Amino acid sequence: MPKQPIDLQRKLEHLFLAEKFYQTTNPTFEELKLLPPALPETTIDQVQLTTDFCNQTLPTPLYINAMTGGCAQVTAINQKLAQVAAALHLPLAVGSMSNYLKYADIAGVSESYEIVRRTNPHGFILANVSAHVSATDAQKCVDLIQAQALQIHVNAAQEMVMAEGNRGFVWQENIRKIVQQVSVPVVVKEVGCGMTQKDVWHLEQLGVQNIDLAGRGGTNFVQIENERNHQQDYSFLQNWGLTTLESLVNVVPKQHSAAIWASGGIRSPLDAVKCLVLGASAVGLAAPVLHQLNHHSVEHTIQYFHTWLQQLRELVALLGCQSIQDLTQVSYRLSPHLAQYQTQN
Repeated sequence: MPKQPIDLQRKLEHLFLAEKFYQTTNPTFEELKLLPPALPETTIDQVQLTTDFCNQTLPTPLYINAMTGGCAQVTAINQKLAQVAAALHLPLAVGSMSNYLKYADIAGVSESYEIVRRTNPHGFILANVSAHVSATDAQKCVDLIQAQALQIHVNAAQEMVMAEGNRGFVWQENIRKIVQQVSVPVVVKEVGCGMTQKDVWHLEQLGVQNIDLAGRGGTNFVQIENERNHQQDYSFLQNWGLTTLESLVNVVPKQHSAAIWASGGIRSPLDAVKCLVLGASAVGLAAPVLHQLNHHSVEHTIQYFHTWLQQLRELVALLGCQSIQDLTQVSYRLSPHLAQYQTQN
């Protein structure tokens, strides 16, 4: 049997290495301490987790971020992810759809994405493309899965470390064209290196209205690509970029017109709440969902994250709040290290 193209094989290697390097906790979130009231003056029945998400009102601020797609062997994983998303009413982003654009004639490639919509016919699904693709191709990806939104991933460090990666990162004008021409809202996201206030400002100038900071601390694609790269060693870049909290503190979401989402290393409901306190309007999970599915059934995974949602409501009540918007009024303290990101851009 002929060996499949490296672009397809890479998808399997990513999944294997993401699990190999998975960490159950993220200590960077200890750099923010919440100051909870002793007299919350609220009840859990008063708590509403609704949030605005790409021009829609959704029941929770959590979403399942992009993970995989693009070869027949990952179809079953995407089906399970879609089942979890459907049961919990969470938005779900598919992995990069570059392989659909390049290898649609290879058996199973298109199906690995289409299974998500077929399994979750009424859910909120996000397509996913690189910042290199044309607006026409981006729309093709949206149409394939009837997506309600489009993620554009920006991943310069990952591409640089990837042996077969791109070496050109002139993206801004193309992002502008995609935003102007596709039929659905666009989200621009990092893939684990975070963003600065300047990045967000540039994206807003391009017309982007939803930005996922996707900070360091979760799945580390620099580490993963370095593990795959047998030609050069890039281990010195393993801590490249900003953590999720560093990004949030630097960006200051309330100062921007775009909706700021947070992802990257979210490992507990408390981590998610800290992101919301700093002004994120939505919080993304990826590796924790995949980790549960790797070790447990779909039913167990659904129950696991159902508990997360309940605990998220409990934390909001403990903080004396009734809504996601109220959380931005919660008092907190930053570590000396994290506080530096408030003034240094």
